[in-house]
Amino acid sequence: MSAAIDVRCVAKRYGSFEALRGVSLSIGQGEFFGLLGPNGAGKTTLISALSGLVRPDGGTLAIMGHDVVADYRNARRNLGVVPQELVFDPFFSVRELLRIQSGYFGIRSNDDWIDEILASLDLTHKANANMRMLSGGMKRRVLVAQALVHRPPVIVLDEPTA
Repeated sequence: MSAAIDVRCVAKRYGSFEALRGVSLSIGQGEFFGLLGPNGAGKTTLISALSGLVRPDGGTLAIMGHDVVADYRNARRNLGVVPQELVFDPFFSVRELLRIQSGYFGIRSNDDWIDEILASLDLTHKANANMRMLSGGMKRRVLVAQALVHRPPVIVLDEPTA
């Protein structure tokens, strides 16, 4: 059985700044793992590399055995990321946003799962509300819903206490 997340000797530089220097870790399926460190330690850079937003300068990263660079489609299908920042499209309702997110993964007719996620996150009453109308806490819950909507086996939360 492959690791849920496998990171081997990952390096990332931004000019002369070394954000990641030979980071290696393996997180098994079913495990909970916390990545702790001071501001600027590279936590978000590592998460960005796992999700394919940042290309590492060296090393390898895999999600459920799928290389993040070489097999990026399958790696991304297996990963849900809740970002640190509140990122949302202000022109859509919660339900519309989750349908669009499903579509990014080629999933149609996902309303039953969307309804289940909305109920689990206590967002059912806001399903048709425009994203601009939600409180900060509810927007965060929608970000969690977006990460779950394509049913990935691996979920990463960047700054979960925010």
